Amino acid sequence: MYAWKRLNQIKGISCAKPEGAFYVFPKVDGVGSRWKTDKDFALQLLEETGVLTVHGSGFDPVYGSEHFRAVILPPRKTLETAFDRLEQFMASYG
Repeated sequence: MYAWKRLNQIKGISCAKPEGAFYVFPKVDGVGSRWKTDKDFALQLLEETGVLTVHGSGFDPVYGSEHFRAVILPPRKTLETAFDRLEQFMASYG
């Protein structure tokens, strides 16, 4: 699966392989230090790159902390653009 492989190539992002779902739930290194919360991460990512995700703690305050949720249904070209922007964003805070 393209999204899972690509996300795991981004420094500071780790993602379990989704099983039959149309979304991913990656973990972000740096939540709690670079970003105060996963919500802060998601908002800053949106503001700086235009990439929309949902903060993971909105789904579960314990398990979702330090994660974000993203839909992976868009065409591959759209996903490539989003992941390239995410990678640049993470590198600028690395």
